[in-house]
Amino acid sequence: MNATLAPELCATVDQFGNSWDTAQNLIRECEGHDWARIALVMDVSGFLEDGDHWYATEAEQVRAASNYAAAKRWFTEECGPIGGAWDDTGWLMYDADNPAAVAVAERITACLHGYPILDDDDHNEREHAAMVEEIEGSPLTLPDGVDGEDVLRELHCPSLGEITMAMVEDALSGMGYTQCSDCDEWLTVMDARDGEPLCRDCALEESCPPVRWTTPTLYGGAGWTTGKPLTDVLTPYLDGYAAQQGAAYREDVRAIVRGSKQGYRAIYGRAA
Repeated sequence: MNATLAPELCATVDQFGNSWDTAQNLIRECEGHDWARIALVMDVSGFLEDGDHWYATEAEQVRAASNYAAAKRWFTEECGPIGGAWDDTGWLMYDADNPAAVAVAERITACLHGYPILDDDDHNEREHAAMVEEIEGSPLTLPDGVDGEDVLRELHCPSLGEITMAMVEDALSGMGYTQCSDCDEWLTVMDARDGEPLCRDCALEESCPPVRWTTPTLYGGAGWTTGKPLTDVLTPYLDGYAAQQGAAYREDVRAIVRGSKQGYRAIYGRAA
């Protein structure tokens, strides 16, 4: 049997500039299914694709994937189980001499010419999942216990592909989180106050006395000294006020270091 392409498919294939290769591949598919003529489901821009190919925007990719899944479901309902007889690599193909398949394909094309989405519920679910993935995949680290769903609920009607880090930061601020001034850890500050909030680790790092030159001793002491966190000095503050407020503050840490014997000695080089 000599397989051929449906006339409308021939016209569309010719527009792509690779008509011979495309046509031959489709004819081989047609012969493999023992069809006399093969056709592909069309949308407003050409062949209905599966969403795994290149698209200008992520929103277009999600819409294509949703429409492809809905179209396959329609073929399943009207023409039997989906398999090699209906879907190809990224395209929906069918027997051009099968009245049921032709009717489904024409209904799909007609729907897409009137409205860009075949199944709103499926599309909304895919778009929602893609936005959650977009938030969770951003360089911004979310607080412990907070996921993309939580952030998305705080955003007002965002568009897929247009969620910025600034929008996520604003959403987290609206949820009561404040970012540490020195790292990307998010803190839940209980009371608003002026100052630079710090997480526990950064507060201890802030308490490190500066590296300074000291006069070598007669016994060969080193001229450089490296400061270490004043953990004992700062622990009461971190376990007390800072724990209650949800953050330490740089101003507090510096004041405590200056007021302690260890800090005073490290800063001014003599006993307090």
